[in-house]
Amino acid sequence: MKIKALILALTTIGLFTIGTESCVSKKKYQEAVAKGKKSLDSLNRVFNKTVEGFNQTSNTMKNANFSKDLMVDSLTKSNKQLNSDKATLNQNLVNTINDYKEERDKLAAKSRTVDSLMNILNLQANIEDSVRNVSDSQLKGLQNLLLSTKKALEGTNQSDAYSEIKGGSILITVNNDFLYKTSTAELSVKGIALMKKISAIFTLNENCRVTVIGNSDNNGQAKTLLELSARRASSVITCFAQNSSLPGTAYTASGRGMYNPITTNDNEANKKKNRRTEIIINPIN
Repeated sequence: MKIKALILALTTIGLFTIGTESCVSKKKYQEAVAKGKKSLDSLNRVFNKTVEGFNQTSNTMKNANFSKDLMVDSLTKSNKQLNSDKATLNQNLVNTINDYKEERDKLAAKSRTVDSLMNILNLQANIEDSVRNVSDSQLKGLQNLLLSTKKALEGTNQSDAYSEIKGGSILITVNNDFLYKTSTAELSVKGIALMKKISAIFTLNENCRVTVIGNSDNNGQAKTLLELSARRASSVITCFAQNSSLPGTAYTASGRGMYNPITTNDNEANKKKNRRTEIIINPIN
């Protein structure tokens, strides 16, 4: 009996112990679960905040990139506009320089024209002075000189060359179409032959001064016509200098282009008359 009682007592104590241990383990488990759940909630909150921060940062970066893209586009457009403005300014500068050069050339041409006109006025004044002071003996000398020029012009058509007394001088007028090669300042074969005959007159009349004036019609630019007429007058003087004994200082060349017509340029016949070279022989007493 005592043994049974002891066994029963031990069994009861064991069961109580097992039951007690079981209650303690369940409580710890529940506490562990609660603690784990609490930790998980905390981790979720941290994770959510991290995701939210990441999203905010991402959005901020996107907005910043968008702003930068807008800025880049704006800068690109501004750069294109600046390049366009630069090209426009460069072209305007080139145009301005070209306009300046053109105006400078026009001014130079006008200056040459004024100089030529002044030469014309001076020459006309000299002729008028000569007319007023021509004496009978001088007139006789001019008439003899005129005969010499007409003899030199023998065999040449009146429409190509003729001579006359004008003021106190002898004026020989030669048509440019006869005197020069077409559109050049080079003397033609016939022109050279005629200028050599006229040169012989100077050798026999060394006390004279010779002025050669080139003239044209109005076909072409004034500047070009002035330059061409001056070169033509120089060609004539060169021929004279090579074929006479007069010193170089006895010759004067002048080009008047279309500014000294003897008739209107309204038809070809009149234009031909204006296309002429005038050789003025001034005797010196």
